[in-house]
Amino acid sequence: MKRGPFDTLRAKLAAFEQWPGPYLFKFIAPKDRIGEVEALFEGHEYRLRPSRNGRWVSLTCERVMASSEAVVEIYESATRIEGVMAL
Repeated sequence: MKRGPFDTLRAKLAAFEQWPGPYLFKFIAPKDRIGEVEALFEGHEYRLRPSRNGRWVSLTCERVMASSEAVVEIYESATRIEGVMAL
């Protein structure tokens, strides 16, 4: 059986979280890519914070998620954005 990059996250979310429930997302992106990260959270409140040198922006968003798989889908989408790091 082939293992995916999010198998460990799926297992931890399934073991420790109750769904639906709140989940806190944190990402760091290059300044010119933050719009792509913001699009993942369209319609939800989030906080942006630029780095000291202005080259990076962090995004924090707490959302009520329906399932662990919904959380993983956000992370999978974020990995397709060049330069984005999940915290």
